Amino acid sequence: MKLWTGVAFAVSIALIGGVWLVVSRSQSKGHFAQPQTAPEPALVHHSTQFAFNLLKELARPDYPASQRRPTTLQEPSPNVLFSPLSVQFVLALFLNGAEGQTREEIAHALGVQATSLEVVNQFHSELRKALGEQQGGNRLVLANSLWVRPFDQLHPEFGRIGRAFYALETYKVDFSKPLEAARRINAWGKQRTQGFVSAVVRPQEIAPDTILGIANALYWRGWWQQPFKAADYEMAFYLEDGKPVRVRPMEAEWSQVPYGQMEGCEIVGLPYQGGSWVCYVVLPRKGMRVGQLVEQLDAARWEQYLGQLRVAERVKVVLPRFEGVREWNLIPALQRLGIQRAFEGQAEFPRIIQGDGGYIHLFKQVCRAMLVAQ
Repeated sequence: MKLWTGVAFAVSIALIGGVWLVVSRSQSKGHFAQPQTAPEPALVHHSTQFAFNLLKELARPDYPASQRRPTTLQEPSPNVLFSPLSVQFVLALFLNGAEGQTREEIAHALGVQATSLEVVNQFHSELRKALGEQQGGNRLVLANSLWVRPFDQLHPEFGRIGRAFYALETYKVDFSKPLEAARRINAWGKQRTQGFVSAVVRPQEIAPDTILGIANALYWRGWWQQPFKAADYEMAFYLEDGKPVRVRPMEAEWSQVPYGQMEGCEIVGLPYQGGSWVCYVVLPRKGMRVGQLVEQLDAARWEQYLGQLRVAERVKVVLPRFEGVREWNLIPALQRLGIQRAFEGQAEFPRIIQGDGGYIHLFKQVCRAMLVAQ
């Protein structure tokens, strides 16, 4: 019996890669006030570490490409676009239905092997509620849905936890009719991402013996606190392989924003409206590739970097405008992070569907990102 999970991730403003910064050298001596985090600092740290671990795997030049045609785009973007938070939420939900070695491997990958499930679930519930708070024109939607066969019933405890902590929506679907099943699941993902991601799964990806599907949709629309404007000139933007491309960027001058020069990079924090959300843009030092910088980053170093930021009086930021779509088969990355048994016939998921188990045969994410001037 097979389980699958699909993640639809849409973000209207995001960037992973190299950018240009032209920075005023005058800085105040005070620390920049960091946004408040969730009440469990250890779990925040583990979440950050999981995000960097997953980024390092997906950014590998030899990462295996999906054998399936991209769902939403014939030619996927070469940029590394993904949502570690969406993957984390799905794995945490699966953790509640796992036992034995399967549970141990998922917990270890998430860094929560020494944390009770009650604490893990409460953390994700608080995180989901905090992320759902809207400020200014910003909006974030984080939704989870579970799809089961018409004659199956969820394990009562799994259903209770899913609804209470993960706002899990449950639907009945006939997987023996893949066209109809894919249509309904894709319609759900499209609606939750405001039409930004039109499809998550293709009928060919739904195996006849599928017993359950979990879909996670994350949509983020953010408005900058200081609007960008499209530049009236072109300039060279250097790709990871060192080749330049001509782009027409967007630019803005920011005041009183966090900025720091670290060993190997520069970092600036660009607040969104309301000030609770901050986009941290990282520029590798001259001569260093993005991949080299990624390899050096982990949760501890990132937290150290944030603690070293100071308030800059003036920062001129120049960013490339872009739009990209990327589809990921996440199983190879998660296997390299230590999750093996969940994807094998011996997987132990006895507490999801009553009287049935299964293994994960599909774990994918579809991402679309757009960075534009306002």
